[in-house]
Amino acid sequence: MRLGDFEIHLLVAGGWHPDGGTMYGVVPKVLWERQKPANERNQITAACVGVIVRHHGRVIVCETGIGTKLDQKRAQRDGVWEPEGLLTNLRRLAIRPDEVDIVVSTHLHWDHAGGFTRRAAGGGLELTFPKAKHFIQKVEWDFALDPDPRSQAGYIADDFTPVADAGLAEFLEGEAEVAPGLTLRLTGGHTPGHQLVVFHASDDLACVVTGDLVGTVPHLRLPWTMAADLDALRVLAEKAKLLEEAAQHRWLLVLSHESQSPAGYLEPDGRWTPEPELARPPSA
Repeated sequence: MRLGDFEIHLLVAGGWHPDGGTMYGVVPKVLWERQKPANERNQITAACVGVIVRHHGRVIVCETGIGTKLDQKRAQRDGVWEPEGLLTNLRRLAIRPDEVDIVVSTHLHWDHAGGFTRRAAGGGLELTFPKAKHFIQKVEWDFALDPDPRSQAGYIADDFTPVADAGLAEFLEGEAEVAPGLTLRLTGGHTPGHQLVVFHASDDLACVVTGDLVGTVPHLRLPWTMAADLDALRVLAEKAKLLEEAAQHRWLLVLSHESQSPAGYLEPDGRWTPEPELARPPSA
């Protein structure tokens, strides 16, 4: 779809089956399971959702999913599906990885930044997007390199350290416009350097990739937050701000883990209205 000068395409880079309790925190299962049914292992279906954007000759990839580097044991345990989804989506648009100019992710967790790198033919690591600048909050980078014990499982250094080694990491200190109309807004909360990715077509017209601030449609309810959030009160404050802005201006929201209708609008009464032009593409 077009949003002002932005040409926006939905990116579903596969997904996995996380534990429902980790996704909805203190919300009782009897409530969240009505909207997100769990399997016999208490797992729900989650997607890795972002966008591919063309704007004034640039190609921008926002969110890269899990990627293909996980070993078979972990991939099976987590129920990973369509790990090649990132490159499959690019091929649909006839975009080569070396044609991507900018890569942004809401944070560096393995299910968002896993696609920064991939296995080369010889078994080593290579950059998925060898010519792209990758914009990362410095506080997120520092934490990802030395996370606390609770957060260690969320980060895989092979996902992101090769980007810096290649000189393609651009570190930010808070909110920044990294390209015309593309603003990265630091929220913290879920992780220290979590950021919203905002494409501003005009003062009122915008598309926001929400990351784990609003991961799925049920998370549009203010108190519904993730168990993995490091600063729950900051999540609530930043989420309340975003939801108010989105409803007031009818911003297009892209929910980073919604598996059914990930792109749409929050109505003033709290209803979710999917954007038909950004419906999930069929599986490859």
